[in-house]
Formats: sequence, C-alpha cells, structure tokens
Amino acid sequence: MATGIRSSGGGRKRNLPAKKQSNLTRIAPPEALIGENAVKLWKTQSHILIQRGTFELEDAPLLIAYCNAFELMLRAEKVIAEHALRDIDSGGITEMGGSGGLKKHPAVAVRNDCVSQLARVGSLLGDAPRDI
Repeated sequence: MATGIRSSGGGRKRNLPAKKQSNLTRIAPPEALIGENAVKLWKTQSHILIQRGTFELEDAPLLIAYCNAFELMLRAEKVIAEHALRDIDSGGITEMGGSGGLKKHPAVAVRNDCVSQLARVGSLLGDAPRDI
C-alpha cells in the first residue's frame, strides 16, 4: 500500500519523458567521418538514437563530431601504446622535452581532449548513461 510519503534522502521522483518518435528511420554515414571506427560508431549510435526517438537531421553534425572524436581517441591510444613499447619506463605517457625534462606525450593530451568531447557531445545527443 503506497502512502505517498517518501523517505528522507530519497530524492524526487524522476520525470520520465513521453515516448518520442524520430522523423528518420535510418541515416547513411556521411563522407565527413574520418575512419572505419567512426563509420561503425555512426551506424550503431544513429540506430540507437533513432530508436529512442531523440535523433533528427539537425543532430547529424553533433554525431559526426562524436564519431570523429572517438576515432581520434583510438588513434591516440594506438600512438601511446606504440610509444610505451619503445619507452617502458614512461609507459607511453611522457617523453623527453626540448630542455631535457619530462613532458606529457602529445597523444595523451589528444586522448584527454577526445574523451572530454565525447562526454560533452554525447550529453548533447542524449547518449549519456542512465539511471535504471
């Protein structure tokens, strides 16, 4: 028997969105995608977003940015892994700078930027992890 009283700290009830339907049924990967992994991600993410009813044609540039950021992140990871094989002490994270000191490998910064972009753009697309 529900009494309508919520326990302390229980938070408020979630607002569940109404069931939406997208105007699109599918959308082909555009030429602007920079690699095979970006194309694969486009196919899976566009399908998921269309099924949820949250993807429209005006969202395509955001999805392009999301997929290309994913591709760049994978490329940066590959560069870091290759550097780690050559420089076991640093693990691929650092390299010698021009003045003789250690500095962060440029691919690490690229990877970090891509992860940030994935989080931001994914949130704009409504592709963030959900509470279940």
